[in-house]
Amino acid sequence: MKRPLLGALVAAVALSLIAGPALAEKKIRIATIAASNSPWHKAMNRFAEVAAQESNKELAVSVFTDGQLGDINQMYSSMQLGTLEMGYFGLGAIVLLKGAEPMNIAYVPYLFKSKEASVKVLNSPEFLKIYDDIATKTGVRIVGAYGERSPRALQTTKGPIVKPEDVRGLRLRIPNIELLKATFEKLGAQVTPLGMMEIYTALSRGTVQGQDNGFDLSMPLKFNEVAPYWSATDHAYELTGWFMSEKTWKSLSEAEKKALTKAAEAGGEVSTAETRKLEAASIETVRKTGTYTVPDVAAFRAALKDVRVPYEGKLWPAGMVDRIRKMQE
Repeated sequence: MKRPLLGALVAAVALSLIAGPALAEKKIRIATIAASNSPWHKAMNRFAEVAAQESNKELAVSVFTDGQLGDINQMYSSMQLGTLEMGYFGLGAIVLLKGAEPMNIAYVPYLFKSKEASVKVLNSPEFLKIYDDIATKTGVRIVGAYGERSPRALQTTKGPIVKPEDVRGLRLRIPNIELLKATFEKLGAQVTPLGMMEIYTALSRGTVQGQDNGFDLSMPLKFNEVAPYWSATDHAYELTGWFMSEKTWKSLSEAEKKALTKAAEAGGEVSTAETRKLEAASIETVRKTGTYTVPDVAAFRAALKDVRVPYEGKLWPAGMVDRIRKMQE
């Protein structure tokens, strides 16, 4: 009776040696400030699915929404420390980190002619090099710029905002981004940088009278309950960014990096599709209440044409704005 058992044991050991050790599952957490069931949440779920598929289930991605792991600054700090693997939010938010100053250019008013143009430019060789430089300087890597955002507009408690003069004196929340600060100060607004999780309360209490954002973040977080007026200034087109701790990125194999890049592309496709649907539905919702306005965009463009001038050759390389505009011809 002992010999068959011994033979089976020897065979099992031999098979294990041939097969090699089982691959250890790598756990990756990806977090966002966006609401549960928002376009960004759905994009992250798709990212998790594709990452598992492309890595033969070696990469296990867990998704966290609603600022569960902190606001954007906190998530960036965690990625720099290597205590959080990934984040997903607006691409230009990387300018919150020292060493990522060139990305302020993404917020130059009316730089991009369309969403499609922003996709082309922000994935061009010049920007891919910038992303590599940022990873080296900040410890946070932009794995990909995939996923259209809704154009940035003005959402206010009073309105409508039709012309640049209507912004003068407005207490306006903006993200803590130099170019957005300069943009609205040029229009005479009283700007107040606040995190996403603070906006609803600030609007409802009258601390601020408006905010600069797109439908993709504003509607899922129900800002329209306290700020019903939407003025489609569309002053900036942006993509979403798939951010990763550079420490984590360097720990991955080339196959794993490739899997995550494919997952980011797939997630970006979902984000674009879901954002377009949300945007169409949101416009219809706001139009029904009579609070959707298409302002005099030409007047806004003219009022803001020189905002970028003090930053040329300082925050980004001299001549870069002209190169970007030429790419769109």
